This record gives sequence, C-alpha cells and structure tokens, in this order.
Amino acid sequence: MTVYAVGDIQGCYDQLKELLNKVRFNPEKDTLWCAGDLVNRGPKSLKTLRFLKSLGDAAVCVLGNHDLHLLELAAGGQSYRRDTLRKILKADDRDELIEWLRHLPLLHHDKKLGWCMVHAGLHPDWSLKKAKKRARKVEKRLQGAQWKGFCKQMHHRMFPLREPKRGGDERALFSAAVFTRTRYCTRDGKFNWDVRSGKSRNRREKPWFEHSRLAWHRNCHVVYGHWAAMGLVVDKPYVLGLDTGCVWGGSLTLAKLKPRGQWVIAAQTM
Repeated sequence: MTVYAVGDIQGCYDQLKELLNKVRFNPEKDTLWCAGDLVNRGPKSLKTLRFLKSLGDAAVCVLGNHDLHLLELAAGGQSYRRDTLRKILKADDRDELIEWLRHLPLLHHDKKLGWCMVHAGLHPDWSLKKAKKRARKVEKRLQGAQWKGFCKQMHHRMFPLREPKRGGDERALFSAAVFTRTRYCTRDGKFNWDVRSGKSRNRREKPWFEHSRLAWHRNCHVVYGHWAAMGLVVDKPYVLGLDTGCVWGGSLTLAKLKPRGQWVIAAQTM
C-alpha cells in the first residue's frame, strides 16, 4: 500500500484528478491523505467532496478552516464574499455530504508509518497524546446533536489567544483554531490568529514548528497544509508543508509518505 498526501485542494477537482492519474492512484491498494480545506474558493467544491466521499477508506481527510466554514453555513451561519459553496448547500445530496464532513477528524495519526496529519498546526506544548485528546473533544461537539450551535460560534469569533485553563466551549474553540488556523505563536503558547501572509512583527512569534522543545515531535512527523504564503516546506525538521497555493494560481502537490518521517514529492500540477 502506498500513502500519498496532498495539500489544500479547495475545490480544484481537475488538478486533483491530474495528480492521481500521474501516479496511477489505485483506491484498492493506495490511500490518499488530504490535509484539509477540501472546499471553497475553487470552482468544483461539490465535485471534490463527492469524489473524496466515494473513495471510502481509501481517502483519509482532516478538517480545515474552510471545511468548518461550510459546516457553519450548513448550520445557518453567514457567508463570506468569496465563498464558492452555494452548489454544495443546494445539492440533492447536501445532507449526506455535510454528515460525512462533520464526522471527519481534526488529526489523523498512523503510528506504524510515523506520520500524523493536521490542517494547520499543533500547540508547541501539546504531546501527541494531548493533541489527540484535544481533537477528540472538538470532534465530539461537531458530531453531536448540538453541532450547529457550536459551529455558529466560529463565525467571526475572537478565538482565545491562549489555551483556557478550563474545558468547555472556549477550550474547544481554541483547539479548533489551533488545528485549523495556526501559523505564528510564541514558545509559551500565545497564538496570533491575524497574520495570514508575510512575517509576524513580534520577534517572540515563530511558525508553530520552529520553536525549541516541541512536545509532539517525539512521536511523529507532521504533514500539514493551510500556509500557501509559505509554500512547499521541505527543509524543516519534523514537518512537511504541502499547501502550494493551487487555488491562487500555484500548484497542487502530492507527496508519497514513507516510514520514519521519510517522503518524496510524487507529482505536482503545472
């Protein structure tokens, strides 16, 4: 079995199919890991969701911020100006797609392979065990009967900058932001949710994977997306960044994951 990982698809269905054709992806023996942001901004979000859902166990997808935004809209939230999600919300199979989406994880870990996948990042102080626990808490809310109320809280929400000491919705919202929105943070766990491109002006803030004493790195390497402005990240310890900005006119990148943190770039679109 070959495990391939792809960055943010964001509705770029044709480019995804191009990559899979290049490597002769076979869902009967291969697995495709998708690092979140399956939908939005691109032209074929509905077709992308239908295709990934049809792959069954051959597709392992985690939720990204745009995927959570689709859940917000399905829960009755407000859209953004550049959204391209209307076809999904009006589709005959909308309910089945939303049900499938809200049961996706925020973190996937393959112990044997030695890789885990998130959309955006991890807290420097979270061990892999703690990260899994935080992910499960959010997933429980997304999959529960009150999921719509929880999703609505994420629209235009001022996420906590630090992890709340107590549990509840505030901690769940913080955890959701870490998994799906992280770029810069301080070593002691203060997150900057505002910087989207360019560098942080705060010298104490670094990309989440560049701090010393990262608790999670003892157990795995991390493949992630989300940070199109940084592009392909292949030269940092413990991480592989695969958001190469396809929806912004860049490319879509497919990597073959190997045991013990090894990988090779398998294909890229032009």
